[in-house]
Amino acid sequence: MRIPITMMTQHPDNAMEYISVQQEPNEALFSLLPQESGGLGIDEVMIDFEGKLTPYHQPLQVAAELFHNGLIPGRDVFITPRLSSADKETVFRQIMCIMAAVETNFSMFEKTQCQAIKEVIVPMVESSNDLFDTVGRIQLVTELGNRNFNIKFDRNSISVIPLYEDVVSLVNVDKSLSEFIDGLEKKPEYVRFMIGRSDSALSYGMVSSVLAVILSISKAKELEKNYQVKIYPIMGCGSLPFRGQLTLENVENFLKTYSGVSTLTIQSALRYDHGAEKTKKLVNYLKENIDKHEVKKFSEKEVSIIKDFISIFTKYYLRSFLKIADVVANVSVFIPKNRDRLAASRRGLSYHREFVDVHKLATIIEDEKIKEEILGIDTSLNVNIPRAISFNASMYTIGMPPEFLGTGRALKEIRDKYGDLGIEMLREIYPQINADMEFALKYANPNISKRFVDEETRREYELDISLTREILGIDFDMEANIENSFYHTLLKTARPILIHLLGKESQILNSDSQEYNILKELISKLGSLRGGLG
Repeated sequence: MRIPITMMTQHPDNAMEYISVQQEPNEALFSLLPQESGGLGIDEVMIDFEGKLTPYHQPLQVAAELFHNGLIPGRDVFITPRLSSADKETVFRQIMCIMAAVETNFSMFEKTQCQAIKEVIVPMVESSNDLFDTVGRIQLVTELGNRNFNIKFDRNSISVIPLYEDVVSLVNVDKSLSEFIDGLEKKPEYVRFMIGRSDSALSYGMVSSVLAVILSISKAKELEKNYQVKIYPIMGCGSLPFRGQLTLENVENFLKTYSGVSTLTIQSALRYDHGAEKTKKLVNYLKENIDKHEVKKFSEKEVSIIKDFISIFTKYYLRSFLKIADVVANVSVFIPKNRDRLAASRRGLSYHREFVDVHKLATIIEDEKIKEEILGIDTSLNVNIPRAISFNASMYTIGMPPEFLGTGRALKEIRDKYGDLGIEMLREIYPQINADMEFALKYANPNISKRFVDEETRREYELDISLTREILGIDFDMEANIENSFYHTLLKTARPILIHLLGKESQILNSDSQEYNILKELISKLGSLRGGLG
């Protein structure tokens, strides 16, 4: 099989446009059509069932649209559904998603003599048991199809792509993939796995996420030698730094940082907020340059130091995050929802994510003092933590880009512990760190956060910015930027409206109010100016 380099997704990270489930088949067609035929030239579409109200017949809709426009799904382009999580949603819902994939294969094979869907993504993988349970369900549904149709597919005709979404799973990806490969009925030709860059950042902080992702790519590539099986990492990444900063302007930095990745997601913010022309140029650049940089290799000592870095950055991030969680949860109510999603509650059709487990995190921490500090952090929360996109957008809306949350103090501890060599090592591992921080600085305005967060938390955030600029040597005039930027004028305009609406409590969800609609328009415009909602 040809390994796709670019994967179109249905993430709601774009700022200005709402895309309904009815529009998504045509959206997929436009994204996958060759550029010479008027499309974006993307290789693969991820049809997303995870936490999303995607109709079960959408994979077949997309496949039919592609076929009627001269593309053979499974040969020319690829359809790869992301299943719902059997644990976080329900087993039944996951089975329905599998049935949608199997239906597509049986229906399209009659027309194309080609299997349309060859892989599905399994989200929130925490152990190989999650994968084997899903493999078993795929086999059962495939056999059910075989009993009812003349076409016969091998029970293992659909492979699974594990999606690792937290730092600990990414750090231990070699162990998980080893167990998975060992447990399969037959040796695979290749294995694809997916990296959740956004959710790992939400739970552990941006820098911890970046380091864990880079380590996971390195470990996976080392694993190829043991199994003589090619392993292809897919990285889920957005356009803002907290979620990866994959943009045309930053693509060279990006490929240096995440060298070894095989497939990259082209999410909605890129396609809508950055626009079709930039997206086409980015797609072409990736096809020509994705393997330009060598995969990073680390010694045992370097792996140990990277884990130490992760624990230090996570410690400060969590301490700050827990102080602003209530505020972010309240602000997130006003963030535009640009796709049809399941409700974030435990009633009826629901979708729920747990926050970080510090005891699980402690298993990768070697420094006993830091381990004790991490275990001493109470991460229990009485609020629904928004998803990464809404979290990111909420933080930008109150003038506190999350890229800085705990970062400066963590950099100081690393410098105190390892000296300037520690900072240089961090730069070598994470080449785009300055580019990420410089981007976020353009949109940071801690004064906006007054009355949203307490003064101590706001001062800590200002300290994080100051230390980040000093230690990384970033020369940026924040005051002049705030004074002269149209973005910050809009941010200041949105602030009193948001304060007013947050104070109305009982009317907070009154979407008919004039203030509510004005605020949502301002938030969308702010997202458009920075090139992505969240």
